[in-house]
Amino acid sequence: MKWTCIAAAALVPLGGFETAKAAAGGCHAVSGDFTAVSPPDCPSFLCTHGTLTGDLAGTYDFVAIGITPEGAVAGRSTITLENGAVIHGSDTSVLHPDGTFVTTVRFVGGTRQYAHVAGALVAPGAFTPSGGTEGTYSGTICLGAVER
Repeated sequence: MKWTCIAAAALVPLGGFETAKAAAGGCHAVSGDFTAVSPPDCPSFLCTHGTLTGDLAGTYDFVAIGITPEGAVAGRSTITLENGAVIHGSDTSVLHPDGTFVTTVRFVGGTRQYAHVAGALVAPGAFTPSGGTEGTYSGTICLGAVER
């Protein structure tokens, strides 16, 4: 269960999530690395806490909300960037028998310039001998119109 918990929050890009509002701030390619561990407190059957480096440097937290009909773990993530801005995601994580996984994070909102964010990340990763996960993420983030 711990492996599944850790993999579920590891981050992943899907195309086609750009909205009309997102075009106002432009779209940007993002990439970097991640690590994750299972946090001591979890309000669900699966949770993770991780660190992102690269273009989205900061932390992220994942809480599972269920299992899809295909068997993937579905959940919600919160990325908190080093500058304090927050990006919310809707996640799906597919676990593989060889100890690898791929997580897709579809951006669904946030704070500051990310209030009307669109886009997604793809994060392939693997379980580590220490019980955590590590991998990379890449994708596109589209910034929406700034609210005044």
